[in-house]
Amino acid sequence: MWIDDEALARKDRNQKRKFEMLKKIAITLAGIALVAGLAAGGAVGIFVGKRTEAKAVDAKVAKAVKESEAKAAKQSSDKEEKNTVDEEKKKEWNLTLVNNTHPLDENYQPELAEVENGYTFDARAAESLKEMLAAAREAGLSPQICSAYRTIEEQKAIYNQTMQEWIDQGMTYLEAFEETGKSVAYPGTSEHELGLAADIVSSSYGMLDEAQADTEEAKWLEENCYKYGFILRYPPDKISETGIIYESWHYRYVGKEDAKKIMDSGVTLEEYVGETY
Repeated sequence: MWIDDEALARKDRNQKRKFEMLKKIAITLAGIALVAGLAAGGAVGIFVGKRTEAKAVDAKVAKAVKESEAKAAKQSSDKEEKNTVDEEKKKEWNLTLVNNTHPLDENYQPELAEVENGYTFDARAAESLKEMLAAAREAGLSPQICSAYRTIEEQKAIYNQTMQEWIDQGMTYLEAFEETGKSVAYPGTSEHELGLAADIVSSSYGMLDEAQADTEEAKWLEENCYKYGFILRYPPDKISETGIIYESWHYRYVGKEDAKKIMDSGVTLEEYVGETY
């Protein structure tokens, strides 16, 4: 039986055309996909654009997950060597560490109490937050909460919005993913979901930027927060310890005794409990 070279060539050309058409359709579909969800050992479900960039983001998350697992494994083996004081600290609810390598249990739900203007906080620390705000106001200042407890859905929305803003400024999806992580915790790893963190700003200046640190409210809070059991969670020049940039507005409840020790020593919560991000 003779093989028709021209027929084979035509068949090969037809197959190539079909493949190119299918590839274009796949890229088009990927380009309009917008999925909001957590990475559970799989793809990132946020703002998936071009197929190649989606793969790059997935690879970035997969790498981060592997690194987190490696860190967690090392930390697990190191726990046996930690002293009793550090072990006791980790068991205290007020010192619960939440960050990229210490995510919240997916079923975690704190008992909440309203603080003011609809904002809620862990019921065990809500009164302390009220007292701190009242003291600042008695000092002639005007602090206001702009964020407190968040559900995981609210955290997803904030994460998505921030990522989209970076994309709108010209970043690729991968660049936006990396930049977003510097200021917004990935859903499931935010202290706001823990119910023990509040963002507090000046009523005369509500922007969450470097200038917030220059307000009288921010200065008062940093100086007096420990008296009410709070710490400045993400201090300047500590991104290598926390993974988050300086946030002069983000305060975390840890209890009066521990707050004083942390603020006096200038360490982060990660350093205080002997963990990392």
